[in-house]
Amino acid sequence: MPVTITVPEETTARFVVAADRVPGDITAVIRRALPGPYAEAAAERLGTPGLMVTVHPADSAPWSPHRAIGADAADAEAIARADRHIGVTSVIPVDELPTAPHIVRATALAIAEEVCGVPVDLDTDQVLPASRPGGFVLADGWLGASLTPYRDGGRCEAEPGDAEGCTCVRLRSRGLRRFGIPELEITGVACTQDVAALNVLRATAQRLLPLGRHPGRHTVTSEPALTGTDFAEFWGARRPMWDDGPVPVRLVEAGPGRLAIEAPADFPGTLNDWLWDELPSALHRVLSRDPDRTPATSSPGG
Repeated sequence: MPVTITVPEETTARFVVAADRVPGDITAVIRRALPGPYAEAAAERLGTPGLMVTVHPADSAPWSPHRAIGADAADAEAIARADRHIGVTSVIPVDELPTAPHIVRATALAIAEEVCGVPVDLDTDQVLPASRPGGFVLADGWLGASLTPYRDGGRCEAEPGDAEGCTCVRLRSRGLRRFGIPELEITGVACTQDVAALNVLRATAQRLLPLGRHPGRHTVTSEPALTGTDFAEFWGARRPMWDDGPVPVRLVEAGPGRLAIEAPADFPGTLNDWLWDELPSALHRVLSRDPDRTPATSSPGG
């Protein structure tokens, strides 16, 4: 069956900076810290729904950045002792995606640098990577999805010697809704296939991303074919990351605003059989790489 995706007219991007002080002149911070076109775009939005900066005492702020993923010991301590939470939010018409969230995040990073604060992406629950605008790349901290905790000291839930019975990995994206598209999930994955599953989720998110610029109801195929170009564009790379044919995946509506990723309907084996047998090697190998933040296809204008 086809899948229906409803893209809203507007989305919201939310960031918070945990700090002990606040900047005196936000406009000056923006113009000093951001490249010219981005500074101008941010300054034009400041004070409108497109870029709202608010300050709250940490103990009564409407946000809770204390459990942010990726916070090292120093960041965690700084967040815990911060006196102020500086919110940086934006209500974004979807025809301004994905550039507008990029500008809002750059503003949050500039404020954090000015006040020596810790910037947190509230939509992914992650500490923001230290980057500057140069083009939108989904891999540049925009997709919240991480591997099962066993990589950080946890343990496989399967019985010893029962690798085929492992279904430990449950991945769910965070942050895609601000780009107008559903969150994605893939569950029941064996520990040995975790990187492949994560990369299937990443490439699927990239394939759906352009749809988020067009509000309204969309009927899409339930088995889109992922290509080496989809995976490359996730990282901002210019060349396809595999040369073989496309990889079909199955999308199933899993709940409001959520799609589950499964093996194609005509695949005779299990999800883990499919991950092992049908995917190109690039999806098994690449866990992380530095994203190219300067693609030729993105600018402050849209």
